[in-house]
Amino acid sequence: MNNQKGVVFPMVLIIASVFIMMLILMIDQFIIDKRFYKEVEESLVADHLVHLAVKEVTAGWEAETPEVIEGHITYPNGVVQYSLLKQDGRYALIDFFSTTNNDRVGRVLIQYDLEAGRVVEWIEKQTS
Repeated sequence: MNNQKGVVFPMVLIIASVFIMMLILMIDQFIIDKRFYKEVEESLVADHLVHLAVKEVTAGWEAETPEVIEGHITYPNGVVQYSLLKQDGRYALIDFFSTTNNDRVGRVLIQYDLEAGRVVEWIEKQTS
């Protein structure tokens, strides 16, 4: 018993230090993950807004396609602006630009097949 007098306190300090370092690392990792998931959520909201707008804008196009189309649609999570860029024969090229309530932007260019009534090509653009 007399040989162990100075060993217990340093061992407790070492174990506590290791535990505190691991706790700090885990908290740091949690904060990084939280930021990442918030960014992913905002990106998905912007993408979802564009999907909703594409469905809404092209809903009645099977019967007749409007010549000039431009406008915006307001949703609870943001706003989508759209414009018909080009229409030649069977295909129409439409630009969608979404902005969420937290100012996350998304831009999508679609090629819509008027005869088939569906989106043929979906091109996501980088916004700066």
